[in-house]
This record gives sequence, structure tokens and C-alpha cells, in this order.
Amino acid sequence: MPKHLSKPKKARVKVSAKKTTVSAVSAIRQIGAGWARHWNAGELDGVIAAYADDAVYLTPHHETVYGRDAIREYVKAPMRRGVSDLAFQVTYIKQLGSIAWDAGTYSMSIPQTDGTKTEDRGKYLTVWRRAGGKWQIVADAWWSDLPPAI
Repeated sequence: MPKHLSKPKKARVKVSAKKTTVSAVSAIRQIGAGWARHWNAGELDGVIAAYADDAVYLTPHHETVYGRDAIREYVKAPMRRGVSDLAFQVTYIKQLGSIAWDAGTYSMSIPQTDGTKTEDRGKYLTVWRRAGGKWQIVADAWWSDLPPAI
């Protein structure tokens, strides 16, 4: 077959895994920072927007919470109580395709009945899923480094 009649070669597109990872890292850092900002401003809808419909929320000394709507109901109480000054320090982010996870530490202030505040600190692990180009939290777990109050 003459060259001018031959089948065109398929273009090869090389996708860089590093570029994908960087975009996941950037998105997760941005969403996580927004989550804390919304929490500290008392904006429940902004906090809940980060969660997938089928998300699971695991907190210390409480049963597991399943689904975005149930997470919304659970989160109302600490927000109403005035838990504030929430800050995250992301120490680790990994991605495998459309799933990513990050781990780090947190700190926050918890109001007490006598008007004082107790500082809490601990660690967290969050699992993310990318769907439709959007990263959402599908599992969120955290636990305090402080001993439980008895």
C-alpha cells in the first residue's frame, strides 16, 4: 500500500502519574483547608459538602455514622456546642487511581461547662474518592491523643 494511503498511526498519549498525584494532593489539601475554615466559621453546609453520599464517619467514643445526612446530624452538636479553632496538619497523602488517603494531626478547642476551653489534639485518617472529576470524603476517622475524661 502506498504511504499516502496507509492507515494513520494512532497518537500515543503519555499520562504522567506524577501529574495526577500532584492534582490529588493539591485538591485534598484545598478541600481539607476549606473544611476547617467552614467548621471554624460554623458553616455546616460547607463542612458537609466535602462528604460523599455514602461516606462513613468514625469518631472516638461514638458509634460509626453512615451517610452524608447522618454525618450532618452528628456534626451539628459539636458545632452548636462551640468546638472551634480546628486546625489540620497534613503529613501524608497517597493516591491509587480514583482513591486517595491522607493522614495527619489535628488540634481544636472544646468549651467546658465552666466557661473554660480544653485543647484537644490527635490524629486522623481520611479516605477520598474521585468521581466526576471531584474528590469527596468516603471515610473519615479521627482519635484524640489525650486520655478519655472519666
